[in-house]
Amino acid sequence: MKQTTLHRTETNVSRILAKSGSISFMMNVAGVGLAVLMQVVLARLLGVVSYGYYAFVMTVITFVAFPANLGFDTAIVRFVSSYKADQLWGDVKGLLRRANQLTLLVSLVLMGISGVVIYVMYRNSGGEFYYTFLTALLIIPLMATATLRQSSLLALKEVLVAQLPEKVLRPVFCIVILYAYTVLFHVKAGAFEAMVIFVGSMLLSYLFGAWVLNRKLTPHTKGHPHRFQTKHWLSESTSLMVNSGMYLILGQLSVVMVGMMHGTSESGIFSAAVRIATMVSFAITSINMIAAPMISESYAKGDLKQMQKVCTLSGRSGFAFAGLVFLTILLLGQWILGLFGEEFKAGTTALILLSLSHLVHSYCGQSGTVMTMTGQQRASSRILMISTVLNVAFNLLLIPSLGMIGAALANLLSTAFCYFSMMYKVKRSMQIVTGVWMPGRIGSKS
Repeated sequence: MKQTTLHRTETNVSRILAKSGSISFMMNVAGVGLAVLMQVVLARLLGVVSYGYYAFVMTVITFVAFPANLGFDTAIVRFVSSYKADQLWGDVKGLLRRANQLTLLVSLVLMGISGVVIYVMYRNSGGEFYYTFLTALLIIPLMATATLRQSSLLALKEVLVAQLPEKVLRPVFCIVILYAYTVLFHVKAGAFEAMVIFVGSMLLSYLFGAWVLNRKLTPHTKGHPHRFQTKHWLSESTSLMVNSGMYLILGQLSVVMVGMMHGTSESGIFSAAVRIATMVSFAITSINMIAAPMISESYAKGDLKQMQKVCTLSGRSGFAFAGLVFLTILLLGQWILGLFGEEFKAGTTALILLSLSHLVHSYCGQSGTVMTMTGQQRASSRILMISTVLNVAFNLLLIPSLGMIGAALANLLSTAFCYFSMMYKVKRSMQIVTGVWMPGRIGSKS
């Protein structure tokens, strides 16, 4: 009987991961393809100089926007999954309302501070770069609240509609509007025009996503009063925000530092390489959207066998795909970069090193997710802090002499330290094996 129950549990886990994971995977395939296509269109229409402005500003704004949601994007996945299992819909309503209120408030503050800084630094220069930067400030509240909406739908296991607005609709809107603008007005678009169009595309996709979330939530939450645990939520979310910020630094800081040390044109080329390299780990990222709430639920129930099953299946699937994409980039990386323009082929070596970083990430599986979903964010924070310091130090050391290749190498070294450390920490503390084909056993909940 026990063996039959275990087999049934494993079958259910496999079925859920296969069904929802395949939806998430296909959505991310479409999303990555459209994202790369959008960048190719932007690079070709803008040219390497204007595209460099655009890519640099987008990277900086991403850094500015990340604190806006105070870590509630990750907290929502963790808490809503648990509340949903216990039918605590009042808590779900309270969490989402408070998260959106605080996010909007912080977004407006960040916009104001950033606007003053940009005015002081660039008002005398004026021109394309200055106005592109000012326009990009509108992205902050849209990006921050959109991540909350996406996390809410993922926690409800609405995988398709959670990702549709950002993965598909936003790049499609941007590409279509940008092409229509250049054809109708017969002008060469610059970074400023591209940023205006991107902001408009974000707004359209955001409105669609908000409408979908309201339709999905209302049948469950109607009639339930809001229940607030603001202090508890903030305590957890802010520690998660620190972790998210350091993940962002590991992934994007090099783009900014290349721009500051070697100019925005090289930063634009490096940014294109960064975007292509993410294709290596996008399978594990796609599956993670399904695995994260399952890991949270398993931990809440004390079912470490189910958690191990989730980690094993998702990790191996993600790494198998990552290996295939990595080999493709090894063979066709220069040609892929050439789609952006002839100048972008200079980023081939950096692309290979960045792709290797994502292969390492995929090999280590759900290590970071397990730590986040099981309340070990303080331990992961320590690992991320060391990795971030290493990343900054290697960037400062290597970029001046090696440029974007040095930045890619810095990314590889710090990423390897980060994910291998997390993988061994999870195995030691919980006896959960996240690494692909790494020997281990399941122990007790710690």
